[in-house]
Amino acid sequence: MKHAIEIGYLIMAIYILSGCAVMEKIGDAVYEAEVSTEVIDGVPTTVTNWVTKPNIKAGVTIGGQVAPQPVGGFISSVILGVLSIAGLWKSRQYKKAATDAIEFGQAVKAELSKSDLKDQLSIIKKTQKTMQKANGTWGIIRTLISKI
Repeated sequence: MKHAIEIGYLIMAIYILSGCAVMEKIGDAVYEAEVSTEVIDGVPTTVTNWVTKPNIKAGVTIGGQVAPQPVGGFISSVILGVLSIAGLWKSRQYKKAATDAIEFGQAVKAELSKSDLKDQLSIIKKTQKTMQKANGTWGIIRTLISKI
């Protein structure tokens, strides 16, 4: 039985971490974007944070209240904490994707000012693609571009 559970966890980990957009679908079902605008040094800056949807948060809280105390409350608090940490991670991934896209734009802009464009542009695209894949933002950027 122990080996069956371990194999099940292994299969689940392979499926979730295989890059088949499972985590993105789960994230869309659990989190929503909370957009706020802040003025920093006279410049308005828009910040997007991913927060747990109210119905998910309420469901976890109710589940913690129904379960035997104090274990139920503790477990619901742990679940909400894990969801908050995952939301923070998702926000940081989107921030990384935006930063990578801006860096790519700046590199293209710098190279366009030069004369030999075709060779330089292909080199920039390869370099940026490698960097974005290493940062884990390639898929996010592709998804955002496909929505445009």
